[in-house]
Amino acid sequence: MAINLAEDSVHALNRAAAAAAREDRDATGPRHILVGVLSQRDSALLEILEEMGLDPDALPAELRDAPETFGGHLPFTPAAHEVLAAAIESSTAEGFPATDTPHLLLGVVRRGDDECREILGGWGLAADALAEAMAARANEDEEAGENGDGPDGDAAASHSGSGSAGP
Repeated sequence: MAINLAEDSVHALNRAAAAAAREDRDATGPRHILVGVLSQRDSALLEILEEMGLDPDALPAELRDAPETFGGHLPFTPAAHEVLAAAIESSTAEGFPATDTPHLLLGVVRRGDDECREILGGWGLAADALAEAMAARANEDEEAGENGDGPDGDAAASHSGSGSAGP
């Protein structure tokens, strides 16, 4: 499986490692990826969540305040690898050239551990609803590009704040 992460995802995963290091963990797990994604505050993800009626600020601060950088390296747990695989599979299936933060969140929702499912379920976030909101956003971006409303009249009216283009 080819791995092409959008810049926002790289930053979110760096924040995930920083969150794990802050907890003195020796590996990055699914909850750390969740923390990294929420802490990244990617504009496209925030817009999708807002359209779904979800406010990240309603979550506990420790889930949305990961340090911006981490200078070391922490491996991913097997469960975190599952999250990443789900994110990459989703972005690839949707025709995106890179995996962005909304796809990372979708990976956490779909394949995160019990702790993540409990956090996200309590917040009201379900995988199907997130996937539908992401698809609707991608369709809006595509239509804007076809109508010449996107940057340079193309569909690069990005699904993510990273500059990665949608299908």
